[in-house]
Order: sequence, then C-alpha cells, then structure tokens
Amino acid sequence: MGCSKTTNLRGVNHLKDYRITFEKRGRVKYISHLDLNRCMIRAIRRSDLPAWYTEGFHPHLYLMFPLALSLGAESICEVMDFRLTEEVPDDEILSRLNASMPEGLKAISVHEPKYEAQHIGSACYDVTLQGENLSQFWNDFISQEQILTEKKTKKGMKTIDIKPMITIEGMTAENDNLCLSLRLPAGNEGNLNVTVVTDAFQKYAEKPILVTKILRTKIFCQNGEIFS
Repeated sequence: MGCSKTTNLRGVNHLKDYRITFEKRGRVKYISHLDLNRCMIRAIRRSDLPAWYTEGFHPHLYLMFPLALSLGAESICEVMDFRLTEEVPDDEILSRLNASMPEGLKAISVHEPKYEAQHIGSACYDVTLQGENLSQFWNDFISQEQILTEKKTKKGMKTIDIKPMITIEGMTAENDNLCLSLRLPAGNEGNLNVTVVTDAFQKYAEKPILVTKILRTKIFCQNGEIFS
C-alpha cells in the first residue's frame, strides 16, 4: 500500500467535508472514545484517502465525533466528520475505509454534513436487561412521581429527577429478558447517559439485574429530524 496523502491547508484550493455513519459492534464496544479516535486515524491513513491535516507546529488529522458513545455500548448510528483535500466518490470512501477498519467497526454511509453537533437533541437506545419479574419492577419504577439520582456535573455531584428525561418508545418482556427502547436527551443542551437510567433501576429493584445489551439506534436533532 502506498503512502497516505496527508495534506495540510497550505497549497490546497478545495476542502471537502464528509460525514461517516458507522457501526460499533462486538468487542470494540469496550474501547474508549480516545482509542476509537486513534483507531479511526489509523484507518484513514491506511485507506490512502487524501486526508486534511491541521496547520501549525503539531499538525494532526482533522476528526470530529459529534456525540461520544459510552464505554460498553454498541451503536448502529455513530457519526464521524473529517475532511479531504479533494473530492472522492462516496462508494470509494466507504470501500477504502472498511478495508482499513478493524472487526466491529463498519462504515455504512457517507454524505456531506447537514447539521452541526450543537443541533443534537436526543438519542434512542435499545436496552436488554436480564432478571426475574423485571417488567413489573420496571412499571413500578417508571410510575414513580420522581426518579431521583446522583449525576456528576462540572460543579460536582447533583441530585436530579430523571423521570421527565425518559421517553419509553417500546417495551417487551420474554422469559427473564426485558427489552426497552428509550429516547434520552443528548447534546450540548442536556445529556442523560443510558447507564444512569439502568443504574437507577437496579438501585430501585434491589435485586440482581444484568445489562446484556445497550445499542444506540438513532441520533435526533432538536427539531426532531435525524441527525445527518
């Protein structure tokens, strides 16, 4: 494989912004956001795409993830922005990146960014919990007037009521599995990590509950449109 075409702005007449939607499944759900960033940098370098590097004494490849994913969660709608110094067909970008990505990461679409990160308003998650009689415990949990929990903020720990933040879009129970579809606030205007909800539920139930799956399925803008 030839050397990657890494270029800074000097001498470049055209920069093209791209947004990749990708999956993060399987064992890679355990890599941190920082390691994901490094992984994507390596993938772009290996892909031989004409990536743009910032200027200055320490130029680096421009990458931006509008909404970070929690460690241990999977996703079918992760988003990454980057720039190329020349226009490349979408299908070629996808094929090059997928040939360079490790198992568990897969680019599924590419397009020009429509919205900025500041427009993100919420995200949807499929959550699977395992334990006895969880549907009844969940119904009692979500029926409380308030669901108070501790949340870490920039000023320290704060007690908040998360009930108004939780929208239940679906619920099914089979054997000892409880499957929930939750829509939670996300972005600069407010953010509720799905693990805050599962932790609060476990504390309420006072019984062993195993979280077997957290899958982010959609990211929405504040206006209700899919973030794209």
